[in-house]
Amino acid sequence: MKRERKKDTLKVVTVIPINKSMLRSSLSYFTKDIVSIGSFVKINIRNKINLGLVISVTNASSVKSDLKNSSFALKKLSKGNSARLSTGFIKACEQTAIYYATTTGSIISTILPKFFLDFPELIQNNQKEIIRPETIHEPYLIQLPIDERYGEYKTIIRESFARGSSVLFITPTIEEAKKSLDILSKGINDYTFTTAGQSPKKLKDIFTKCHKEKHPILLITTASFGAFNRSDLNTIIIERENSRSYRTLSKPYIDLKTFFEILARETGKTLILGDSFISVKSLWSEKQGKFAELSPLKWKSNFSIKTCLIDMKAPLKTDEATRFRIFSKELTELIGKSIEEKKKIFLFGTRKGLAPSTICSDCGDLLECSNCKAPLVLHENKNNERFYLCHACGAKRTSETRCDKCNSWNLNPLGIGIDKISQEVKDLFPRANVYVLDKDKASTANKASATINKFMNDEHGVLVGTELALLYTEKIPNIGVVSLDSLFSIPDFSINERIFYLVNRIIEKCESQFIVQTRNIGRDILNLAIKGDILEFYRKEIQERDELQYPPFSLFIKVITEGTPTELEKKSIYLLQTFKEYNPDFMKSKGMKSGRINLSMILRLKRNNWPDSNLVQKLLLLSPEFLIKVDPESII
Repeated sequence: MKRERKKDTLKVVTVIPINKSMLRSSLSYFTKDIVSIGSFVKINIRNKINLGLVISVTNASSVKSDLKNSSFALKKLSKGNSARLSTGFIKACEQTAIYYATTTGSIISTILPKFFLDFPELIQNNQKEIIRPETIHEPYLIQLPIDERYGEYKTIIRESFARGSSVLFITPTIEEAKKSLDILSKGINDYTFTTAGQSPKKLKDIFTKCHKEKHPILLITTASFGAFNRSDLNTIIIERENSRSYRTLSKPYIDLKTFFEILARETGKTLILGDSFISVKSLWSEKQGKFAELSPLKWKSNFSIKTCLIDMKAPLKTDEATRFRIFSKELTELIGKSIEEKKKIFLFGTRKGLAPSTICSDCGDLLECSNCKAPLVLHENKNNERFYLCHACGAKRTSETRCDKCNSWNLNPLGIGIDKISQEVKDLFPRANVYVLDKDKASTANKASATINKFMNDEHGVLVGTELALLYTEKIPNIGVVSLDSLFSIPDFSINERIFYLVNRIIEKCESQFIVQTRNIGRDILNLAIKGDILEFYRKEIQERDELQYPPFSLFIKVITEGTPTELEKKSIYLLQTFKEYNPDFMKSKGMKSGRINLSMILRLKRNNWPDSNLVQKLLLLSPEFLIKVDPESII
């Protein structure tokens, strides 16, 4: 009897290390265990156990000759678990990695939170591979005021449930996820879940229930848990699409909306982007036919409140001109009226502290941090003691400090910080109880919520805050924007869009009267913002960007490094030689935290020419001392 030949069970497995700092995109191992593509395995890198993702499995016999000629020996692969990611998800990570010139492992490490890395089996419950449909829909846009927009969301969710489909609803912040839960869960409480503010133990219970529930579900979460999947999950909604919170703050620097756009395309899911004012880039994509309207875009916001733009440069009477005014006559009257009638009022400021900058009146030099050279901000503590604080590195200097250039005492605080606004309210209205809300005063969500509760329950309460306050406030009768002028000086090609969007968000919080003060009265942007004229703003903004070839017409790539003048000279020569064919521009600036000099290389490409495989490879070969930002918000 013929003896059967023993089957060759040895396999070569290619694994992506899920690690942001890993330079190599993949590693190879051998194993006799049954391993499937998309499964998680544990791998040893530099004597540390890391999580890896299997992207290919090949019989060792078919690559025997390659293994013999290899300069290194394969290591044995530890046995993994049964959890696995879909092919569509892996492809989306791979394409996102190419777009942002980084490794797939770093993208997966960014997309999957630690919770999912600890419990990968909770990402998706179906082991059967979902076949990508032949027809792929372009992303849909919803541009409506917040109340109308959420009404549209409710309709989409209920229609999805009727079709037997689940919905993933993503918000930019935890607080907005909580508010969305209150609005969207009505009538479908048993099938609505959220990750907002939940402990790891509670999260485990929630995701287990999400997978076990036979009825379609609505999962409300932030982008951190956007990798969650069910076999019936066919719709992804991204709320407040224009929020900058979707951009990561550490490398790899990516816009998570780009990932979800690619994910929807690779998995056949419907992607819906919603906001009161959709980003200029997305509106331009709609005009190019790359995005579509889910419902007619609303280009004009018909505010039912009284809005007013005040010129703070208007001529004053002689006795008024001797004093720098923080509040106009109109805003002063509105504050007094609100306190008298026991109505709530919110005063918005863009900067923390008493004054955002300090100038020497003798030599004109700006008072800077001696550590990192960022502008120092004047603050005051609970004991009414003043001090200078650097918001970049946290360094402090006494209020008795002198000018670093001429040693003068004659230092003049400039600008309007929220502490200055608070102080002015107390001086003008002794009866008022002022509540301040910024990241210094409310370092946690609980502290912020406590401040808002005290303000709402105080008959003579006045709230003073930065953009952070918008996350915690509901509708407020009266709102005054004390100053937005400091934002106009930010060297950012999208700053006009940012200001327009900010004003739009603040107005949505107002019930009765809204005032904006400015010393830039000639800026059309504020006039258009308080009128809610999105169409005219878009026309002007897109025309200006077209003339200057700013995004979305072009795509910038920014490569940043730092060092001494000698080191930067060598680095600039290296970068110029490497990227010469792309006509790089260079600029230097002071490092915000290290105090060293930054060197930035800027590449400008036609958007349709990206990704460029040759350029991607060159960027990937750069050492970790070079930070890469593809399609950044600012080139300065």
